[in-house]
Amino acid sequence: MIPLAQFILWLQFAAILVSTLFYYILTGKKQYANFQAIARGTYYGFTGLTTVASVLLMYFFLSHNFKLEYVAQYSSSDLPLQYLISSFWAGQEGSFLLWVLISAWLGIFLMKTSVNNENHVMTLYNLQNLFLAILLIKQSPFRLAIHQLPDGFGLNMLLQDPWMVIHPPIVFIGYAAYAIPFAQAMSSLWRRDFDWIKQGLPWVSFAFLTLGAGIIIGGVWSYKVLGWGGYWGWDPVENASLLPWLAGTALLHGMLLQNGRKQLAKTNYFLAALAFVLVIYSTFLTRSGVLADFSVHSFTDLGITGLLVLFIGLFLVISVFLIITRIRQIPGPGKESKEIPLLSLEFGLIAAVILLCLSAILTGLGTSAPLITRVTDNPSKVSTDFYVNVNLPIAVIIGLLLGIIPVLKWGRNESKQIIARIIAGLVTATIVAALTFMAGFPGVLTFLMIVFAAFAVGVNLELIIRLLRKSLVNTTAAIAHFGLGLMFVAFVASTVYDQSQRVSLPQGETVSVMGYKLTFQQAEIRDHGKGTKYVMPVKIEKGSMSVIGNPDIYVEAKGRGENQQFHHPYIIRGWWSDLYVSPEVYDPAKTEANGMKHLSVKKGETISVEDYSITFLEYDLSNMNNANGKISVGADLQVSYKGQQPVALKPVYVINEPDAPQSRIKLPGEGEAFLTITAMNASDKTINLHFTETTPQQSGGEAEIKPAVMYAEVSTKPGMLLLWVGVTLLLVGGALSIYRRWPKATKNSP
Repeated sequence: MIPLAQFILWLQFAAILVSTLFYYILTGKKQYANFQAIARGTYYGFTGLTTVASVLLMYFFLSHNFKLEYVAQYSSSDLPLQYLISSFWAGQEGSFLLWVLISAWLGIFLMKTSVNNENHVMTLYNLQNLFLAILLIKQSPFRLAIHQLPDGFGLNMLLQDPWMVIHPPIVFIGYAAYAIPFAQAMSSLWRRDFDWIKQGLPWVSFAFLTLGAGIIIGGVWSYKVLGWGGYWGWDPVENASLLPWLAGTALLHGMLLQNGRKQLAKTNYFLAALAFVLVIYSTFLTRSGVLADFSVHSFTDLGITGLLVLFIGLFLVISVFLIITRIRQIPGPGKESKEIPLLSLEFGLIAAVILLCLSAILTGLGTSAPLITRVTDNPSKVSTDFYVNVNLPIAVIIGLLLGIIPVLKWGRNESKQIIARIIAGLVTATIVAALTFMAGFPGVLTFLMIVFAAFAVGVNLELIIRLLRKSLVNTTAAIAHFGLGLMFVAFVASTVYDQSQRVSLPQGETVSVMGYKLTFQQAEIRDHGKGTKYVMPVKIEKGSMSVIGNPDIYVEAKGRGENQQFHHPYIIRGWWSDLYVSPEVYDPAKTEANGMKHLSVKKGETISVEDYSITFLEYDLSNMNNANGKISVGADLQVSYKGQQPVALKPVYVINEPDAPQSRIKLPGEGEAFLTITAMNASDKTINLHFTETTPQQSGGEAEIKPAVMYAEVSTKPGMLLLWVGVTLLLVGGALSIYRRWPKATKNSP
């Protein structure tokens, strides 16, 4: 059956190649009676073969066929059913097959709904399918393993979450969907028939909805699973999916303007090409291995970099050629639409397009920094501050536009009429401004962002209530903008006004943290999958509330995450603020000498203990894999005794060897003081240390039994409910947009 699966991939490629060639022939002036049936029939064959290949791969996963290298690499016999299913797209080969499958089925809908332009549209759309089919042949998921294993390596524990079962398929639906407006726009240029907006709008809305949903689900997963307390870290791979979405959102607004006033017709062709080319470029960034040293999400290079570059070049050449050769023929706006008053819906939409493109360009430059700096001897990525600093001013202006654009009409608007329509927004903004000052002034730009976002919330909420009296579909833009306004408020609240405190929780002792009482109860140590899970029940009390939370640390002994630790937080969700308990280290009960202190220090942080000042500078990975096969990481410290000149010291943490001699170092000074590195958490750049100091008074002391201790970061996250409500409303607005525009796009379909 495995050779059959390999053969199916070749048949699939042959089918889409034949379909593309016959569709291309049909774009000529001379038509052939049977060619249409051949082009369509081979496309149906391509879709059927892709479906069969996908079913076979899923069968191999469900039947634990570890003869296949891909199945052995990403699954194991102990995986629950839902994670066996998601193992299908856990690696590059399976995710490409998933992309082809989605693209093939979307193509059938495109074929059925194309109005008088099927041949041109399908020729261009099939180029994406050809590209993906070639990648599948180059990197097949049906490749046999060199050595058959009795069991597979398993699925990365971080991916064993329900959100990651649905996240990749939704992202790939968005990726595949952006090929459709690209094909429609370039087909329009090819045929010199420049009326493509009504057909394209629902597809652009669909791509906006699906890729946006995928991005948001990734944020939910990050917040719930990774334990760092955030939902967006400006990771290069996270940004890779954001770039085409930003360009696609700009395209959506540009198409609305063209549909209403016949403006931005030329710009929209460029944006349709940009959104799709960014999909391929994002694939290149994440799949070529260029980000392997800069992102934990990046895939390694499987030898497809050249193909990805080739296809980026192919789609760029097609886009540039058609735009340049047809640009003078594209009709412009009529005389009545050439004038764009400042207070007009036209001006607002143009401003939105410019700002979204600017954000995509600046974010794209930062994301591409590892690639751009490869010409030097020191490739590097930009810090998260870069993304915040360049996008914050843009977000401020977008927040203002979110409240102004919905009340504007085509053509000139009178300022008196506008003021009458924004009273609800002004009231909301005033209330939020006062609350912000009470909570603590966050800085000028951040203050403007939250106030303008609140203004947008008030304006759009009032507009939704008014429009609902007429029809739900008329509220499309208002609901989406209301949701985005809530998101902007939540962004500020959750990042500026969050509070965190690192605590040690000795077993059985109650510790007060930010108004909560936390009591660490006895840990449960369980065999879990290919490792050990330390479940650490914590009783959390505040007023009448009393719950038992179960944060945990999973240590994988073998499999894909061998020697890795995964930290899962416990979250108490509130109407305004979440309590977030993220475990860092579990220190079991043991007998210790008197004078020991437990320390936790972040990279770049300085702490004081007794007469010592200790600064954690950086991790040292130079001897990570030593000769005896053990993994070790050094910690570069600067230690100062009684304010004297600091001394450079380097304890070394050896994975799975807690008593390694190199983990303990003697400190400078008059007495006998030592530091021992006991744990490190790379996700939040933290190390844990034991400080021991023996004085004459302590030298005769007796050892004592130390209780088990959980070290954790406890934080409050304001505005998280607003964030999740906001993203839901944004997606609801996108869905209503599809429902509203789909009949107009298909009314003349064959």
